[in-house]
Amino acid sequence: MGIRSWCIILLCLNNLFESESQFRLPESYKSVPNLIRAAGYPAEEHRALTPDGYVLQLHRIPKGRALPRSSDVNKRAVLIVHGVFGCSSNFILMGPGKSLGFMLADAGYDVWLGNLRGNRHTAHLNLTRSNPKFWDYSFHEHGKYDVPVLIDKVLAVTGQSSLLYIGHSMGTTSFFITAALRPEYNDKVVAFIGLAPAVYFDHMKWLADFLLKSLKIVNWLRERGFMTLGLPPTLMDLFVRGMCSTKTPRDNFCVFMMQNLVGENFDQVDPNITTQMMTRVQPASWRQFEHYGKIALTSVFTSLEDGVLGEAKPYNLSNIRVPVTLLYGENDQIAEKSQVMRLARELNNTGMLEQVESACTSPKFNHVDFLFAKDIAPLFNKPLVQQVEKLYNKYSYR
Repeated sequence: MGIRSWCIILLCLNNLFESESQFRLPESYKSVPNLIRAAGYPAEEHRALTPDGYVLQLHRIPKGRALPRSSDVNKRAVLIVHGVFGCSSNFILMGPGKSLGFMLADAGYDVWLGNLRGNRHTAHLNLTRSNPKFWDYSFHEHGKYDVPVLIDKVLAVTGQSSLLYIGHSMGTTSFFITAALRPEYNDKVVAFIGLAPAVYFDHMKWLADFLLKSLKIVNWLRERGFMTLGLPPTLMDLFVRGMCSTKTPRDNFCVFMMQNLVGENFDQVDPNITTQMMTRVQPASWRQFEHYGKIALTSVFTSLEDGVLGEAKPYNLSNIRVPVTLLYGENDQIAEKSQVMRLARELNNTGMLEQVESACTSPKFNHVDFLFAKDIAPLFNKPLVQQVEKLYNKYSYR
């Protein structure tokens, strides 16, 4: 069965949920603050408003479980931002002692989990999610509008003058755009840590060429009523429970498909969180993928201005004046090592590269292992928390 045949099937299913009710969450879907509180941590929910009307939730873990109340004052703030298909829950879903959000809170940091426009923790003042105009954005808007208001909200609430930013995948792409287009925000960031930094995609040029130029799949789907890449929450819940609940990773359809996409590492799949992880996969706009496609086609970190086939207009990475740490997975098929090293060379030429290194010793560490690897704490998060402390101690004078 071809790609378009599968798309027709999904379109028919999507039409069953054509009203605004399609965006209601299943009753079993716990909010991120409730997940944080259920783990024994305090949680707060804040909102930031972008200049173009999007309302973005931030989920805050102000302190760790064992820390006294007095420790809430004048703490170092860390903002963590998700990638494509992600949200703030990515950094707490593995639970205490494993997820980065909880481990940073237990280490004494004021942890803020950001959400970029489009996921289910965001809205718009005037546009409903069933309005195509709601989805008229790429990560250009994430960088130009969303990241700046997230940073400003954290600093306004905490009273701090700067924060440390950690991004995963598209969360790194968005930060680089912020620093390039809004260089005044360099002064508000102590240091930046990029997990699976997603800037160059030469290894995916063939795929972008096939999907966007030969097959023209995005235009074909738009013409048939698909506003986003993703299923409505209720339908996603049914799909996951029917297709993704098998405990054996190699027999789980969703795990098998994902591992083939991001890099195979079945040994690090935690079957206890697979259903939650897949149910919380977020929708993404077509323009996000067109934008990544244009970068792959042109081999330039370019804006989407003038469309996918338009002239490449590079973002000015020399505007970045923040110490940058890049961490890659040896088996990451999305943010591939050679592409991360290309970015590292550019940042090194401008003097902003703090370090670039493999995320851990595992040769199979892939794109989603940064979030959901079964042994994420010893493999990656414990050293990462130590790295955050070193960077704060080294650059907090900025």
